[in-house]
Amino acid sequence: MAVNLVNVENVSKVYGTRALLDGVSLGVSEGDRIGVVGRNGDGKTTLIRMLAKLEDADTGRVTHSGGLRLGVLTQHDSLDPTATVRHEVIRDMADHEWAGNAKVRDVLTGLFGGLDLPGFPQGLDTVIAPLSGGERRRIALAKLLIEEQDLIVLDEPTNHLDVEGISWLAKHLRERRSALVCVTHDRWFLDQVCTRMWDVQKGDVFEYEGGYSDYVFARAERERIAATEETKRQNLVRKELAWLRRGAPARTSKPRFRVEAANELIKDVPPPRDSSELMKFASSRLGKTVFELEDVTVQAGPKVLLKHVTWQLGPGDRIGLVGVNGAGKTSLLRAMAEAAR
Repeated sequence: MAVNLVNVENVSKVYGTRALLDGVSLGVSEGDRIGVVGRNGDGKTTLIRMLAKLEDADTGRVTHSGGLRLGVLTQHDSLDPTATVRHEVIRDMADHEWAGNAKVRDVLTGLFGGLDLPGFPQGLDTVIAPLSGGERRRIALAKLLIEEQDLIVLDEPTNHLDVEGISWLAKHLRERRSALVCVTHDRWFLDQVCTRMWDVQKGDVFEYEGGYSDYVFARAERERIAATEETKRQNLVRKELAWLRRGAPARTSKPRFRVEAANELIKDVPPPRDSSELMKFASSRLGKTVFELEDVTVQAGPKVLLKHVTWQLGPGDRIGLVGVNGAGKTSLLRAMAEAAR
């Protein structure tokens, strides 16, 4: 039986008048690899910060197993700007010691492209202060991964990593024995790494088995069942309201328990749909086309970048353009901008 590492018991957290988490109870055990998803602002980061005891709950409690070795990657690092990369990542290990350590070699190669850190001006002896936010974040991640941990908590670990770096990190985390709790918007990464999902929404956390794809199907089924139950409840509400509206003389002769049951049903009518959700739904149903390309060819000198492209952009669409350098991504955007003029 897997050892329990962290217990979250009846935890609540309120900001202003909004309850981000309301009576949430969860647990993390050895071997768990948990992905945390939910809309921005619904409490994902707050949940994992409380899990790591970086933030206190308003009510309830979070307990760690004795001697828990916990590693946390937040969105803001705590690196010493006057230190070198060597000091933060390798610590006091001698060169022959870390060079002979398979884990250290794997982390440095996976996150920096080589043991000599080719992207840094002085390699391991580069001072941290002038480095970019993305470079600092990779250093913080390397520092965490080189150490031995029972539980790793990661907040957006794929930020500032290229495709190769993300692929390496997914493989590395799968092969580690450490338990993992991870917040990320990278769906591929969640599918590759996670064996359980936590969906944070409306103050609650719903648990699902499997990766992101399994979660999507399971949540759709749960919402289908909930919608069916709500339809049944609404039909019963209409029936009971019609019964109550037959007039005072009739109501006085009706059993009291039925009146109370009807009033209880009416009281539980859910609030109106969130206006932003309704706007999003409405825009998805609009028939108007925002942009349309039909049989478009774009050339840069003799080179054909786009050939007979037909493509349509609808209301609310958010499209990402990917491709190797020189494939025509920017040329496509320029062609669209020129057409818009």
